[in-house]
Amino acid sequence: MMKKGLYFMGWYRDMWNYHPSLPLKNMHMIEDIMDIHADMLIWSCLGSGAIGLPYLDKEANDDTAPRLRLYGFMNDSEFCEECRKRGVKVFAVLWKAQLWEFGAEFNEDESKLLSLNILRGASDNHKYVGMSELSTNRYPKLFNPIEKYFPDGITNYFGEKVGDFLEEFKAVSLEGRNILSNWLMAPEHDHKCYSPCCNKDSFLTYMKRNVEMMIDAGAGGLHIDEYDTPKHVTSNAGCFCRECVAKFRVYLQEHQIALPEDAGNIETFDYREYLLAKGYTDEMLLAFNANARWDIPLYRHFYDMQMASVEWVVREVSGHAKKYAMETRKEEFPVTANLFQCFPLGDSVKKYLDILAGEKTDIKMRQDGWYRFATGWLNGKDSCFVEDPNQYVRDIVEDIKNGINDRFILFAIEPIAHGFHVAFPYGSWLQNQVKDAFWPDIRVLRKLGPWLDENEQLFGKKHIADIGVVYDSPSAYENSISEPYVDENSTYSKVERVSLQGVEELGRQGAFSNQGNFGHFFRLIQGLSDRHVLYNVLFESEDEPLTMERLKGYKTIVVPDAFLMDSVNAAALNAFAAGGGTVISLERKTEELKADELYKAGDMDELIEKLVGEDNIIDAPESLMYSVDVRETEEGRALHLVSYNYNEETHRIDAIPELNIGLNFKADAIGVYCFPENPNIEVTLNNGRLNIRNAGIYTIIEIK
Repeated sequence: MMKKGLYFMGWYRDMWNYHPSLPLKNMHMIEDIMDIHADMLIWSCLGSGAIGLPYLDKEANDDTAPRLRLYGFMNDSEFCEECRKRGVKVFAVLWKAQLWEFGAEFNEDESKLLSLNILRGASDNHKYVGMSELSTNRYPKLFNPIEKYFPDGITNYFGEKVGDFLEEFKAVSLEGRNILSNWLMAPEHDHKCYSPCCNKDSFLTYMKRNVEMMIDAGAGGLHIDEYDTPKHVTSNAGCFCRECVAKFRVYLQEHQIALPEDAGNIETFDYREYLLAKGYTDEMLLAFNANARWDIPLYRHFYDMQMASVEWVVREVSGHAKKYAMETRKEEFPVTANLFQCFPLGDSVKKYLDILAGEKTDIKMRQDGWYRFATGWLNGKDSCFVEDPNQYVRDIVEDIKNGINDRFILFAIEPIAHGFHVAFPYGSWLQNQVKDAFWPDIRVLRKLGPWLDENEQLFGKKHIADIGVVYDSPSAYENSISEPYVDENSTYSKVERVSLQGVEELGRQGAFSNQGNFGHFFRLIQGLSDRHVLYNVLFESEDEPLTMERLKGYKTIVVPDAFLMDSVNAAALNAFAAGGGTVISLERKTEELKADELYKAGDMDELIEKLVGEDNIIDAPESLMYSVDVRETEEGRALHLVSYNYNEETHRIDAIPELNIGLNFKADAIGVYCFPENPNIEVTLNNGRLNIRNAGIYTIIEIK
């Protein structure tokens, strides 16, 4: 069954998006969920463990005031139950990069909380509520003691009992600077979001208890947000806490890595003290310094140790959630994580996840090549991604306010047309770029959800193609680390030293999100998409190797820039070639791969032209006005046609006057399906060619 997820944050219109505690849910929202035919909600509730577990307890279980009951509001536990009764999975969100402190106002004896986050001068008793205060029982008249959740307390890596959780968990840079998750904070507010060190045993203990409380509250699944927190932290010159330094010493010993001659004895080696003594600073460690960072003694090894914690935490949290749910609820418990832009850093954690989620960055009018990549990256798993907001997303929001939904419909439908799924927004995040949230015209989703269900037979997972393009995960990862792609048109494309203030302003975004683009691969597949060549992306890694079964049915396999491909995958491709298939290499390759033809990046146009000239499955006219995909169905095949015929003046997508597409396969009869409804479309089949007039935003032609 096709996933229909909602990006269910429910932020208020014309307000800032306040992490981590999401707005109260009500029964009207339940009606919307059912009308849309949604079956899973992500980033949806039970996220306030990032403030403190006593706060999360209130979010999950506190009584709701009668005045709110009048309008159908409920606590998060009740909301999860109402969704469960209707077969909807509510994924509670574990904010892995967030440790919050909020300004607050109290009455004199601190028995009443008069304001929180949005301060109003309600009293002179101004303090803070957050990870520090709730872990040290600062407000016993308002919040449960932390001992309710940790009767024996938490111990750290060194066996010491932890006091203030904020001081214990937060990441600290080489020079002792706090690292903030600035992209989550609203402008001109009295709050701070500290980045945790995800290498810490104590923080893992905290996250596991947080997850247990979510499961006890009735969550239908777990969403691990910001799975890649160590990447953000290392990009911002950290973390050099006492535990990271101690674990790095162990890492060096386990991997038999020799110390520099001036570093002393491994048994007493302190990497932080060593770097400071040699004059290194935070600014020298910033991601903007690119490969210059690897010239710092041992720093690449330190970076690799930090990145290894990504898999460690996801494995531990996912395994604990599944085990606890089975023990307490006797049921399977799905886990997903925000794998962001499908960067190769996350490839090692896919095996611990039931549904693959993330954030699609750089949203724009057309991105069919990227969706074809992402469909291959899924390798058969279900997905539920969301948009990472930018100017184009904000333009869609403005269109909706003006009663124009065309670009929103395209945004929602294009990934589905190419085998991917981006959740429909429902009060979703605009990253505090503007004081608003992404609310669609719900009337559109009330039509789209049922339409997808009615026509589910047209959305099979087998995409018809006889060309495969290999995505080699090890090569892509190394490209992202030591050969970061630079988009010359990007505001943040220059790889140069910048101030710490500049880094904190950019946060997770900007140049960091451009790394890992694996440029030759992506230019090739978008070039093929532009020319309407049908291809599939074959993702491979140590966990998901190529096999003869996966390669079966293809005529040609193209292997872009796979300079670190392992012997297992090279052998599979060599066997494919020995069996009569063609293997083409683009740019670098391993010696073990015996390619039939070799192309350089400068010859990419020639390669694309060659692949266009092959005996393709369809013969489609050259135009950037549309994209096309073909799926296998029970009765034949379905041709999915997406239009990008955007009118700058009206902000609408005009009909494509005429297309003539040849079919190089048997075609006896056709059926036509459109969203939105399109009474003007005309499609005829004559001698193996489709003549299509007045195609709208989305057309599916079923070919029997």
